[in-house]
Amino acid sequence: MRSLVILRGSPGSGKSTWIKNMNLQNYCLCADDIRMLASSPRLDINKNQEYINQKNDGYVWQLLMELLEKRMQQGEFVIVDATHSRQSDFSKYNSLCERYRYRKYYVSFADIPIEQCKAQNAQRELYKRVPEQVIDKMYSRLATQGKTSGWNEIDRNNFWSNIGMKLFNFDKYKKIHIFGDIHGCYEPLKEYFEKYPYDENDMYIFCGDYLDRGIQNKETLKYLMEFSNHDNTLFLEGNHETWLNHYSLDEMESIKSKTFLKKTMNEIIDIDKKEIRMFYRKIGQIAYFEYDNKKYLITHGGISYLPNELQLVSTDQFIHGVGDYSINVDELWAQNESEIIQVHGHRNTFEIDDVDKKSFNLEGKVEFGGHLKVLQLEHNQEPNMVKIKNNTFGVLEEINEFGECRAKINSNFSILDQLKNSKDIRENKLSNNISSFNFTREAFYHKNWNELTCKARGLFIDTEKEKVVARGYEKFFNINEVRETKFEHLLVKFKDKHITCYKKENGFLGLLSLVNDELFFASKSTNEGDYVKYFKDIFEKSNINKQVLKDFLRERDVTLLFEVIDIDNDPHIIEYDKSKIVLLDIVNNDYEFFKQSYEEVVRVSKLIGCECKTIYKEFDDIRDFHRWYIESTDENDMSKDDIEGVVIECDGFMTKLKFPYYNFWKFMRRLIDIVKNNRKIDFASLYNAESNYFYAWLKQQDEETLQKDIITLRKRYENERNS
Repeated sequence: MRSLVILRGSPGSGKSTWIKNMNLQNYCLCADDIRMLASSPRLDINKNQEYINQKNDGYVWQLLMELLEKRMQQGEFVIVDATHSRQSDFSKYNSLCERYRYRKYYVSFADIPIEQCKAQNAQRELYKRVPEQVIDKMYSRLATQGKTSGWNEIDRNNFWSNIGMKLFNFDKYKKIHIFGDIHGCYEPLKEYFEKYPYDENDMYIFCGDYLDRGIQNKETLKYLMEFSNHDNTLFLEGNHETWLNHYSLDEMESIKSKTFLKKTMNEIIDIDKKEIRMFYRKIGQIAYFEYDNKKYLITHGGISYLPNELQLVSTDQFIHGVGDYSINVDELWAQNESEIIQVHGHRNTFEIDDVDKKSFNLEGKVEFGGHLKVLQLEHNQEPNMVKIKNNTFGVLEEINEFGECRAKINSNFSILDQLKNSKDIRENKLSNNISSFNFTREAFYHKNWNELTCKARGLFIDTEKEKVVARGYEKFFNINEVRETKFEHLLVKFKDKHITCYKKENGFLGLLSLVNDELFFASKSTNEGDYVKYFKDIFEKSNINKQVLKDFLRERDVTLLFEVIDIDNDPHIIEYDKSKIVLLDIVNNDYEFFKQSYEEVVRVSKLIGCECKTIYKEFDDIRDFHRWYIESTDENDMSKDDIEGVVIECDGFMTKLKFPYYNFWKFMRRLIDIVKNNRKIDFASLYNAESNYFYAWLKQQDEETLQKDIITLRKRYENERNS
């Protein structure tokens, strides 16, 4: 936690020994250790004697202060082991302590008799010994120069009893109200106090994340700033308070949140920054108290167990919690602790209210139209969870910065004109007045995704009639590829909805529609070229009833989307025993993307005699989906070697998940090109044992072998490794 302890005493007084005996080495910055990092020991005039080089002290202290600030930025408990004999040695820490809101302590070794100090100095390793006149000078300073104000002395023999985290007793309060994340949602906060009016005999604890994402940030901040003037309140720091602090200090370059910069800041801009700074200074790190014969630990992020000394846990961990969003921290706490009750907010992937009354989760997605969650504690009563529904919230995509597709189609101009005039879209003119439209390579590399570029992905238009004659999918993304597919955001989108995962075949996309009463084959944004030929050849050799298919297309203005798997001309990563085409979807020939139901796809596939895509997994519980996702993205598990991944669909939203086996061998395919072309490799990219072994194997292969496809090379490699 945010506490700085400096040691004061002469060399040889026992400071380093005390740190070792207290087992505090990992929390200590030692000036002598940094001197030894900066320079090896120097020869002394006396034979067989060395000494620590003191000539780098300017650099040593500059580095020490940089390391100290780095730790302070994370709110870590820090001890500085140096002599600190001069009064000015104390004051050099003051500005950092003020900036990062640190408590200041010192432990003195000045009471160690000088004779004992000199004796201990004589017993140190030769290079650590200092001349006795140095010790004399130190003791004269210790005797004549006091510390600066604001520093509290801690008895080294009773260190933890003085500085350790105290358990407060809150029994004097009639009731305790513990608030979860508010996120700029004033209405449910106001409604709570209408139902449970403020009482000076109650205690009010707020768990953090007061702003961002909601649409009432100004009202919320003003209310909480005013409320913080009551003595019976405690505000804890959440991760979103970081941006509020930087804003109040005019440190705009440090604000990394686009939500705060583009939305929250504009709402609170007329609130005095001085008042915001005063509010932030009141914000604490944790609440640790006893109430009604039960002990409670309140943090923003949630931790997995109670350490021996809370003081040694960084504030950063209390704010962000232990582990990531995939960790069920509430279950871990319930397993590890039997006497302490935890309460926290921040993350609630598993939709938990409480686990065995041992860990209470107050994150209720209030900013998405969920609930403000408040835990009420009262004497002789079980903890009571109150939920206030928020009916005043914005669009989900706006709240989460999902909106990669922000540029909307202009209704004042035809879509065709907008496609033609967009610098991010290329037109490929084909025969019969048909053009295909696709996003440019530059748009792909620079991620210039908007409603037009997402739409222009194999979009075939009769430009004379301004009519779509064939179309593929709109651009959709892998999980975590863009903001709208960040996994934690998907958990919000998919909650309480049916989730279907379709097996993703490993080929290329083929489009089939009817134009001028003739079958229109297309792939790779054209109706010509090798891939269209591969598609046609496999189609002609298949058992598909061509006449029934043509009759179907004549009746419907749609495009059939196929996965084309050509094991001879276009082998990919996944091995197939034969070439084939698989019906994926049926899409209306319209500018607005609409694909027909899976039931219709199955019906049509049976009608024409074609294989169709299959359902790999289905979920109705977001927790089951989350657990499956964690299992399926384990890089050490490459058991799914017969499948590329899945296309995940939920309520019209589509995203993709590639499995580790596919991702690994796709990367190995790039590795083959590197070896084949004698390009330099980044060895850090060989992230596991298998990649290193495969690279070494490739280096041994001749030029002819390296021309083979990845499937052939993989099989040879595996056969040799297993033989």
